[in-house]
Amino acid sequence: MPRVAYEDASLTVWQGADALQFIDGLSSNKMVDMIQGEVRQTVFTTTKAKIIDLATVFHMGDFLAVQLHTSQLERLLKHVTPRILDQKVTIVDVTSRNQFCIEYGIHNTNVGQFESLDGVTHGHVDERYSLLIASLDVESKPTVDQALFHEWRIENQIPWNGFEVTGKNHPLSAGLNQLVHPAKGCYIGQEILARMISRGRQGKKLTRVENNSVDEKFITTQGQSHSLAIIR
Repeated sequence: MPRVAYEDASLTVWQGADALQFIDGLSSNKMVDMIQGEVRQTVFTTTKAKIIDLATVFHMGDFLAVQLHTSQLERLLKHVTPRILDQKVTIVDVTSRNQFCIEYGIHNTNVGQFESLDGVTHGHVDERYSLLIASLDVESKPTVDQALFHEWRIENQIPWNGFEVTGKNHPLSAGLNQLVHPAKGCYIGQEILARMISRGRQGKKLTRVENNSVDEKFITTQGQSHSLAIIR
């Protein structure tokens, strides 16, 4: 199956008895019931429900491996660190020791689980693609370029960091509805998202469109014949 480099990916290690509860209280998905061997995505949001970063959390047992994005890492750490207070949480950046790929065009039957194959951790975050993480001494090379991957994303209407998943958008408009848990407790940005859902008014939404069919300012990922756009 094709693999593409995940160029903006970063990796952090979150340790401490309160780490999972801490993430749960600051992001959109329900995280507190995760167990070892599971992988789950969530979105850190501002008080105005705008996206800070999309996180992929691997429950490793004694710690959480949290894949984030280098372009957003400083902003995220500034957001979460002052909120640790007296909670038992430490965060360490281990990005420089690792490499990242996306394997796509697959049919995952074990979404929400991760496994290690030949030294590569496969996080099955979606039925159609997996996140691959390996240390630098393991061979895990991309096989296709970014252009092919983005054409596949457009066809499958999959939002991505730096394109649809940006600080301009909230998770619902960016196509991350499945990561906004409908029944979890309070978290930063929750009130606004809950109101949008209850009223059925999320504003803009992610849509696959034919090229030249909408104003270019709404286009988030440009393809050869179709594009992704966030429109009303």
